Amino acid sequence: MKPISVNLRKRVVAARLEDGQTMGLIAERFRIPKSTVQNILRRYAQAGTVEPKPHGGGRQPIFTSDALRRLERDVEEHPDATLEELRERSGVSVSLVAFYKRIKQLGFTRKKSLYVRENNVVRT
Repeated sequence: MKPISVNLRKRVVAARLEDGQTMGLIAERFRIPKSTVQNILRRYAQAGTVEPKPHGGGRQPIFTSDALRRLERDVEEHPDATLEELRERSGVSVSLVAFYKRIKQLGFTRKKSLYVRENNVVRT
């Protein structure tokens, strides 16, 4: 959804305070939802400004840069460890899929054993 411009917010407040228009009329006049008019006027009454609130951020990553460095070091030291073992050592509480994605993000790939006794069968 496109944010409401500061100019339009100021015009909404002016229409209410200077012209005394109802919220419904303001909504029709500027072609915005009545709830948006209510939110703009509430923000003006509480904060004295029509500027939008700053973005609240987003979801915080579970793997911090320190955790990723420790994970990278652990994978290099224990290349034969399973995902479960690496996850337990890291102390991070995530699913195996999420853990695998972080390992892949670090540039590590899953390697099969190059030579295993079961695979040494001659086919006829």
